[in-house]
Amino acid sequence: MSDSAYTILIAEDDDSIRHALTDVLTASGYEVLALEEGLAAIHAVRERNFDLALLDVAMPGADGFQVLQVMSEERPGTPVIMLTARGEEEDRVQGLKLGADDYIVKPFSIRELLARIEAVLRRSPERPRQLREIRIPGATLDSANRLITFKDGRETSLTAREFEFLTYMATHPNRVITRDELLRRVWDVDPRLTDTRSVEMTVMRLRDKLGAASASPLETLRSQGYRWNSSFVS
Repeated sequence: MSDSAYTILIAEDDDSIRHALTDVLTASGYEVLALEEGLAAIHAVRERNFDLALLDVAMPGADGFQVLQVMSEERPGTPVIMLTARGEEEDRVQGLKLGADDYIVKPFSIRELLARIEAVLRRSPERPRQLREIRIPGATLDSANRLITFKDGRETSLTAREFEFLTYMATHPNRVITRDELLRRVWDVDPRLTDTRSVEMTVMRLRDKLGAASASPLETLRSQGYRWNSSFVS
């Protein structure tokens, strides 16, 4: 079963396909938001993060390419698989140029789609993220050098793992992120096969480096995981 922390956006105007995808993905352990038109999908993308999006090319309101364009601007690095009844090369090329990770033509096998989703999710943590500035209260982060500069002039450097953890949290704001998800997506290990306190130690070191004020967005939720609360940096 897939990691239940993964949230997938489905934007598909065909009721039967949308319902079938919702049922299968939910049964496979994913969280799903299923929408039937493009403008609603654009609104959803602007409101929250997704781990992957399935976008139908032909939809009312806004087509899949328009949703993909907004996703590339608002949520860079989010994996996207395009769904279409049209198999023309021009459509495939346009989708890939706009940043789609994969393209599947209807009618398609559910097993094939699930395999492609799993493959894209496996690849996505390794892909460089096109990040906007990570905002930290009372400090600025130089992402290229992993260097934090505080308003009083102090500086502290982050290890690669601390930076990757902070990046993952800040690019998935206001969502509870479990330890298992962090181990899979940041540490790239299977939590079922490891017994480690790496996450807890990284959080402790990061809080120590940032100090109470600058670390205020990073919340620990007992027995649940961690959350980056954007209200502290707005």
